Amino acid sequence: MFLFRKEIDGFKVESGRLTVAAGRAFTEEPVKMIRLFHAAQAHDLDIHPNALRLITRNLRLVDTLRDDAEANRLFLEMLTSPKGPEITLRRMNEAGVFGRFIPDFGRVVAQMQHDMYHVFTVDEHTIIAIGFLHAIEKGEFTDEMPAASEAIHQIASRKALFTSVLLHDIAKGRGGNHSELG
Repeated sequence: MFLFRKEIDGFKVESGRLTVAAGRAFTEEPVKMIRLFHAAQAHDLDIHPNALRLITRNLRLVDTLRDDAEANRLFLEMLTSPKGPEITLRRMNEAGVFGRFIPDFGRVVAQMQHDMYHVFTVDEHTIIAIGFLHAIEKGEFTDEMPAASEAIHQIASRKALFTSVLLHDIAKGRGGNHSELG
């Protein structure tokens, strides 16, 4: 049985997508920008274009969230969610939130990689890599990657693993060895 709800986690549901009630929702409480993506991931919902436009108009407020404990907790929960972080991170990236929240990631957004191993921009490559990590963890590649599929369940810290994949190319394009710089 399908239940129609008009509100989820403090956000309105309009046409099956999460949105905000007021035009000042983010100026009054900037962490709602991160919370919106978190709620969308948790409830398998899309975000309404009106909410995304409002986020775009208020991107400067994301700068105030970098040291916000709740924003960082929500981000880490999204990154390590059993629901899978790839779609959520891509949505955050397309909205401009990801690169503002993590400025070093913002430096690699739309950055091309010119070698035979990379066909995606650095930001997209990173998001795809996080998606593959999640798929490996879920057992989707046991035949193709048996060692990785076994090892992933022996890792002491999922947060450290997912964060390291997020950061693995963060210093691309800065000159020098990006592995050391990152």
